[in-house]
Order: sequence, then structure tokens, then C-alpha cells
Amino acid sequence: MKRVALVLMSSAAFLAICAFTLMPPKGPEYIGTKSCKTCHKGAKGGKVFQKWEKGPHAGAFKTLQSAESDKIAKDKGYDTKAAETDFCLSCHVTGMLEKGASFGKNFDKAEGVGCEACHGPGSGYKTKHNKPEKIAAAVKAGLLLPKVDDGSAEKQCVQCHNKKSPTYKPFNMKKKWAKVAHPKAK
Repeated sequence: MKRVALVLMSSAAFLAICAFTLMPPKGPEYIGTKSCKTCHKGAKGGKVFQKWEKGPHAGAFKTLQSAESDKIAKDKGYDTKAAETDFCLSCHVTGMLEKGASFGKNFDKAEGVGCEACHGPGSGYKTKHNKPEKIAAAVKAGLLLPKVDDGSAEKQCVQCHNKKSPTYKPFNMKKKWAKVAHPKAK
């Protein structure tokens, strides 16, 4: 009897170890803009969080919670409210555009379009970009640093700000960038 129990326990342990090691590695997770707030607020943090909070992207999800947005979703052929429609969420919530995206336990879609929309899922670099000499390691861990001059910022912006949007207005990068650009934290 003891031998059967030992074999069963050993087999279960072996299967658990195999299942764990054969699982695909977990990719970086979106952790939410409030995770960035601690270091990126106030003068020392370049007032980055405050700039985002007052800017157009912080309210992106909230704009979906209106009768007007629900009508747009319905006119596009969706049976769900705009705030529940993948087509709408893909541009109004960070990471929803990315297939197979992973979201941490503190991620809140109500934050709308936050830091990680431009800088990539933060779980891999959150603690690695706090000093200039650590930026290369943070980039290796997934930090994106889009720039206007090389076109990488506009390439990200036009994933949503394009003619597929039912509320599209011509996209002027210089005007739009002025609303979202922020200084580097010190």
C-alpha cells in the first residue's frame, strides 16, 4: 500500500514538474500607469504622470462609456456597448491592440491609454530604468523609447489615429505630439 502511494505521489510530482517546465515562458505584462506614478510624478519625476493624467489619453476609456460611443459601435455592426467592444477597446485601452497580451493584477483598463502604450509592457523594465546607466538594460528588457525624429513615435500613434477609426480626424504629428510629449525624469 505504501509503495503504491509512493509511486502515485512520485508520478504526480513528476507530472507537475513536467507541466511547469513545458509551459511557454510568460511574456512581459502590462502593469498599468499607476505602477509608473510612484517614480514619474512631481518635479523629480518630470511631472510625467501629471501630464498624462491631464492629457487626452487618460480619458480614452471613459469616452467609450457614452451613448454616442455606443451608437458608433452599433453603426459599425457591433451588438455590444463600445466599452465592451474589442474593436473600440483596441485603441482606447493600452495593450488591447496586441494579440495575446498579458495583464498584471494591478492593470486597470479604466486608465485608458497609458505609459505602456508607447513604452511597452512594463513588467520587464519597471525596476531597470531608474538611472541613465541602466537604460540599455531596460531597453533590452522591453522598454520602448519612441522618437519623433526617426518616425518611431508616429508609427506607434497611427496604429490608432488612422482612417479605420470612426471618429478619425487628419493626424498632424507635431500638433498631437505637443499634447503628449513629456520630459525625461531626472
